[in-house]
Amino acid sequence: MLRANLTAPFTIELQEKSIPEITDSDVLLKIHYVGICGSDIQMYHGKHKYMTFPVVFGHELPASIVKTGKNVTGFAAGDLVTVEPQIYCGECYPCRSGRFNVCERLKVQGVHADGYMAQLVVVDAKFLHKCTRDMNPQQVALVEPLAVGVGAVKRAPNYKDANVLVVGAGTIGNMTAQAAKALGAAKVMVSDINGKKLALAKECGIDVAVNVAETSLTDAIETHFGMRKADIIIDAAATRSGFKSILEVARRSSSVVITGNYKDPLEVEMPLIQRQEITLYGHMMYVREDFADAIAFIREGKIHTDGFITAVYPFRKTLEAFRYIDEFPNDVMKILVDVQNLEG
Repeated sequence: MLRANLTAPFTIELQEKSIPEITDSDVLLKIHYVGICGSDIQMYHGKHKYMTFPVVFGHELPASIVKTGKNVTGFAAGDLVTVEPQIYCGECYPCRSGRFNVCERLKVQGVHADGYMAQLVVVDAKFLHKCTRDMNPQQVALVEPLAVGVGAVKRAPNYKDANVLVVGAGTIGNMTAQAAKALGAAKVMVSDINGKKLALAKECGIDVAVNVAETSLTDAIETHFGMRKADIIIDAAATRSGFKSILEVARRSSSVVITGNYKDPLEVEMPLIQRQEITLYGHMMYVREDFADAIAFIREGKIHTDGFITAVYPFRKTLEAFRYIDEFPNDVMKILVDVQNLEG
């Protein structure tokens, strides 16, 4: 079988490996697709702070079970599944309190440990989530980014019936905005400067899509949210200018959730946060319930996925997929690699 190994910046090697063996608690997975996300691009560029080369990347996936270990229950050969890519200790305080996403010894498969850009992968069954067999595997590839969005919305305790602003209309921003709708927000606005991504947000049922290159965010909030303004602002863009604008438009006693992946330290106007009693929440990935919600929302048709898959590349053209993202970043929502397709 083949796997794709990121061995150095801008260097991806397809390697032939023997089929892995499973233990009693494991399953052997046949990977259908792997989505390329922003952290994969950072790794490809050699700019991810928390990974080392070489590593098999990839953590957004649908897969089918090939075989199960003798102690595995609840799963069978042929089941369509996806995987939580977090490796956690289960012993530290965050783990014992249900927040294993911030485990003190957290590792993420595809970043700190080998991931899923391979034709066959062995994984402990405790990390699996079952999807119904009638789900489209390409939709299942979107479960992981949607789970990020679900988790981001849930970080603010007052999300139901709230006015929610999501800054950034890329994959995570769009999924976060849709998650807010599915979780019961009153009204959801998304902002960006990319017209194509804002148009897709409207197609996905987001109430308001604002191009901040044409309309000020302050005016848009007053027009569409009224005097109540935004109860929750979720930063899915992770830019200096974006965060500055968030603090400028945040309402007194509002909540700000940071889910975008900042690359560099950020200067924050702390007196503004203090004097306006803005509650700032950090957000990291998801917990198990967020994955379950994401699967249910897609299965129930609460999440619009048409138009999300920009292109699908055969396995041998994985490097070309990364080069395409670098060349056309404003045109890409989600690129998939079909790891069972060896054309090219």
